[in-house]
Amino acid sequence: MRFFEEIAAREDRNLYEIVLYPEGLFYKAYERSAFACVSRVSPFRPSKKHIKYCARDMVSVGFPAAVLSKYFPSAPRPLADGRVVIALTDRIDPGACEVWKASLPLKERQPRGNAGRMAYVATPPVEERTRPLFAPLAGSSPEAPASVPCGSMVGAKVPISGVPGSPATAPGPAAPYGQTAATALRTAAVANPKAERVVRMIREFRLEAATPVECLLFVADLKKELDGYL
Repeated sequence: MRFFEEIAAREDRNLYEIVLYPEGLFYKAYERSAFACVSRVSPFRPSKKHIKYCARDMVSVGFPAAVLSKYFPSAPRPLADGRVVIALTDRIDPGACEVWKASLPLKERQPRGNAGRMAYVATPPVEERTRPLFAPLAGSSPEAPASVPCGSMVGAKVPISGVPGSPATAPGPAAPYGQTAATALRTAAVANPKAERVVRMIREFRLEAATPVECLLFVADLKKELDGYL
């Protein structure tokens, strides 16, 4: 089974454990384990996401692995796969867990598709692309160039006297108008869905409103994405 499928199957049967999964520099708990952490250990900030290949929403909480003893002073040694399993004396209430989970907001992802990506590439009006780049000074020769298409200047090489390899004549066909580094990155993302997901995750992350711990959790999520868990 894949990563979240295994977690979902285990947590759907979980009644007396908190299972912590090592992810980078953090431990994360999911579903009923996350509910037990929030309701019995500390008011961690939960995050609920939709896992497409599981066809379900999953909630998680996390904290730095270095502070494990702060929240679980008697935590057992990690298992061979790195998981830490803490036994509980009181039963986890599945109904209360579902009510809590339903009350949490779902972290939405922006819709995928060419329409959303290409919305960022603005095409200037025709009159702007053909307007004069330089207006002639008063009293100058009226034979000055009247109009130069802006698009023809993109990627053009300008002859420089005395520089080896400098073109002596006008360049060949110019790059398409608006072909910037950002456009090239978006084009690469289209060809690589995983790169597209990573770019979208970075774009959606509210860095200005995040705490240092949330930033570290975000880096852990990025690593998980690149490692092929999602």
